[in-house]
Amino acid sequence: MLFAGDIRGTTDTDLLAWLCHDEPASSSVREASANMVNGVYADLAQFDGVIKRLAPAIPVNLLALVDRNILRVAIYELTNRDTVPRQVAVNEAVELASMFGSESSARFVNGVLGSYLADLATAAEEPDQLPGNPTVGGVPK
Repeated sequence: MLFAGDIRGTTDTDLLAWLCHDEPASSSVREASANMVNGVYADLAQFDGVIKRLAPAIPVNLLALVDRNILRVAIYELTNRDTVPRQVAVNEAVELASMFGSESSARFVNGVLGSYLADLATAAEEPDQLPGNPTVGGVPK
């Protein structure tokens, strides 16, 4: 949905119905997908700020659509979903990048998320050292 939204230039959550028209999904899959996409869209500027800070050589709007959206989902999961082990979120993101991105996507995604995990670890150890506490790199913990 995020990829389709990027292509269409919209954050319209009605994309789920459009995507499920040809490939139906169960109600639980639709609900989980909508929750994740709504969560990403709610903090999109913050997540893109994290990507910009951790990968400053390439403007976020010029990143490959696949890489950008995989990073958004992974940062959302690392920030907002305590039930997902952090390393699992990173591994899944890297695998998606390997499957759907370019030759360098998996390495790029792994590097950005590795840096983000280091930020999260630092925040856990030294929460008073972060500007704008309780955030990590502009993203709520």
